[in-house]
Amino acid sequence: MRGGEAARFVIFAAPRTGSNLLCSLLNAHPDILCHHGLFNPGGIHWARDWQGSSSFLRGIPERDTDPAAFIDAVWATGGAARAIGFKMNRDENDDAARVLLRDPSVLKILLRRRNRVRTYVSEEIARLTGIWESFDPPAETAIPAVHVDADDLVRHTALNEAHYAAIEEKLQASRQGWFGTYYEALADPGELTGILAFLGVEAHAPLLAASHKRGTGDLAAIVENFDELAGALRGTALLDDLYGEDVPELSRHDFTAQERH
Repeated sequence: MRGGEAARFVIFAAPRTGSNLLCSLLNAHPDILCHHGLFNPGGIHWARDWQGSSSFLRGIPERDTDPAAFIDAVWATGGAARAIGFKMNRDENDDAARVLLRDPSVLKILLRRRNRVRTYVSEEIARLTGIWESFDPPAETAIPAVHVDADDLVRHTALNEAHYAAIEEKLQASRQGWFGTYYEALADPGELTGILAFLGVEAHAPLLAASHKRGTGDLAAIVENFDELAGALRGTALLDDLYGEDVPELSRHDFTAQERH
């Protein structure tokens, strides 16, 4: 925290890497206000329980006309929060990303997902169904079968890797640090505690997630050309991802006594 001011942070992520989960967990902390995708092309996604001033609920044209002014207004609406932030996904708003990346006072969290095949499949499901967020009550829409083209999967993986590499390059060039984490690690002991410490707040009460997983953990039940894809990925690291187990749903995190101290 800078001179009593709230810490400011941004979560840089790619689609379907657990950013809604992390945002909802952080927003469950009484000292944190964490919005979701404020620069989502389809809308401004505020924290779900946020009771902001109606005069600040600006529209997309104002946001996109002057991203820097919009971001400044977001920082000014944290109330009593000790940390305020939001997420930025890949390919959302380059001008806003530049503003955030060149400001060393904004703390950066880089969220990845280790399983690149599941990232791709989840994004395809979201694209096919039009459902990109799953909150209470969980969406009941049927999960469609997905045909995965191996070449498209490789291109998608390279796109995400380039996204994170570009962010890290800019941060390294300006000698800024960041907190790197993975969707699969969020339930690990100490991971959320480390993120909270990075933001300058303490771990105490349980964090309840507002988001929910969709679909089955068995990729063979979703990917209609699973065997064909396995053959195409043979000899690559992506084959391990295809057979890798998904992590259990993280609905809440209860801090242990060790984590609280």
